[in-house]
Amino acid sequence: MATHKLNEDDDRFVQVPADAVLMFAGSSGTETWLERERDTTVRITAKAVAVATAEGGTLEMCIEVKDGCARGQDGPAPADTRLRASQSVQVVVKAGERLAFKAYPKANHAAVLRTVVSAAEVKPLSAEHGPPNEAPREPHQAQPA
Repeated sequence: MATHKLNEDDDRFVQVPADAVLMFAGSSGTETWLERERDTTVRITAKAVAVATAEGGTLEMCIEVKDGCARGQDGPAPADTRLRASQSVQVVVKAGERLAFKAYPKANHAAVLRTVVSAAEVKPLSAEHGPPNEAPREPHQAQPA
């Protein structure tokens, strides 16, 4: 049986974005949680690379949060084809609460080479700029009494 390794394209595909934190790297996936001090919107991203080991190989990337599951799939593909699947979700992590989630690949007639899970806070739009086409407002200064 041939030993498959990641190539440069695979490495680029599973690279963690600059604004994200690596939560897992391996082949199986992870079951973990997020916690924040204030209500925060977080983007969870999961990516996997595999090689089809037989005709019709598929790779699915799954993220389970609470009662829902988001899935991204590549394939079916011929044997020895590189498969790449990714999925991301945005969730609100409530202040002081743990948000549990699972992120994992599901391979059918495929060998998973790498799975990467990352998380990044979604930056809110700046309130100081106001709505589009509106001039910026001068800050209000209190007058001395």
